[in-house]
Amino acid sequence: MPASSWTTEGSEPEAFRQLEYPTSPLGTYASGFPDDHAFETWLLRLEQFAAAEQQLAAGEHVSGPAARTYRDRIHQANRQFAGRVLTSSRQAADLLANPTLQIYPAKGMTCVFDPTKAKCRLKPTGTDARRTPDLTDCQPGCQNIARTDRDVDQLRSQAVELAELATDPLSPEPRRQRERHELERLRVILDEHDHTRPHRPPRPGGQPAGRSDQREDR
Repeated sequence: MPASSWTTEGSEPEAFRQLEYPTSPLGTYASGFPDDHAFETWLLRLEQFAAAEQQLAAGEHVSGPAARTYRDRIHQANRQFAGRVLTSSRQAADLLANPTLQIYPAKGMTCVFDPTKAKCRLKPTGTDARRTPDLTDCQPGCQNIARTDRDVDQLRSQAVELAELATDPLSPEPRRQRERHELERLRVILDEHDHTRPHRPPRPGGQPAGRSDQREDR
């Protein structure tokens, strides 16, 4: 899970600063748990959720079918887990399996994972039987998809590249057709994201940027 997807510039997130490291004989962050990976993943997940909540508070827009669930989980996770004291790596692993924390940033989208709605192939996590999404097999139309402004910025950059490829006279026609098809798909996603943004500023000339009465959870 790429940390850069959710990290923000500036001071360390409040939930991350508030986290109390364990002081029991089972181990500390400095001395190490039997399974450091679970504990470090837990710390990273808290940092990402705190940063995501800061983005929402600053007005970040989220679209897609899982937009509301994304916002709910971000807020709930920060209320429920900030400052939680951990005493073992097993506890960290158990907490990481909490449904509230099942949010996975990916390229141009964020998976708000619910295995009953997933259209991708599901896979276990190491020796853990808990299923996680296969982000390399994300399927259009999956109800687990949410798109933040940061996700959409990636899609805008991708659309610019596709527009150049689709008009490249040196590119074979079958490839240009594929690029045009993918470009149209991205444009639909970008339009939906923009048109569901609440309280958008007017365009130059006083014309509104689009309808603001549509549901944000689309």
